[in-house]
Amino acid sequence: MVRLNKTWLALLTGAALAQAAAANGILKIGVSDSDAPPIVVLTPDNQALAGGLTKELGDALAGELGLKAQYVVIARKRVESTIEAGRVNIVCNANPEWYGNATRLGWTREFYPQVERALSLKDMPDLHQTDEMVGKRIGTIRGYSYPTLEHLWAVGRTTRVDESRLELLVKSLQKKLTDVAISSELELAWWAKTNPQEARAFKQHPMTVTYMPTMCAVAPNSSVSTDKLNQGIEAMRRSGKLKAILKAYEWQTQ
Repeated sequence: MVRLNKTWLALLTGAALAQAAAANGILKIGVSDSDAPPIVVLTPDNQALAGGLTKELGDALAGELGLKAQYVVIARKRVESTIEAGRVNIVCNANPEWYGNATRLGWTREFYPQVERALSLKDMPDLHQTDEMVGKRIGTIRGYSYPTLEHLWAVGRTTRVDESRLELLVKSLQKKLTDVAISSELELAWWAKTNPQEARAFKQHPMTVTYMPTMCAVAPNSSVSTDKLNQGIEAMRRSGKLKAILKAYEWQTQ
């Protein structure tokens, strides 16, 4: 007799439940607990999805497929093993470059992009290319890589000033300790929406610092196929539903 350890038994049981869920009209969507608002908004206990872009897109995609979305919050370090074991059908806000087991998973077409832009006080002229930041102090998130800016730092043409989160980048701009801050377009828009008075003093620049497409990772034996998911995403795109959802998460303050 072959004995399965508890971990593998749990994974196999989870996979069977995910297959059964899809058969019963449910699309099980994994959500990483490390994704920040507005992509993921968790309940106060961090155990369930309360809202955000992932929920709106997931509900809409499931609806296109005639299914109901069910969300499973996963610790970031377990996301890859959870999707590979089939305990959920998909995990979105994903990219093959971020997954060590990407070749063992299915991948949908692009769902939406993660774009990083520059933020500054409103009196700065628009930035359209990276060389226009020469001589400026640039606020960045500690530990993050910014390939399009590395050449400026390498030769000392700009100064990199690290902070741990967006709120501290904003404070640094307010105190004029930095000239520009780099952050996710979605996070900047969320910050502006939740801090409307402060946001009036700032502007988001047209220049794209980085562009990374995101998509959905699909479990190897998912009962909802990659082709079917692509059809759902394309239907959302054609109907304008995808554009309408993303529009609500754009920077509105000018």
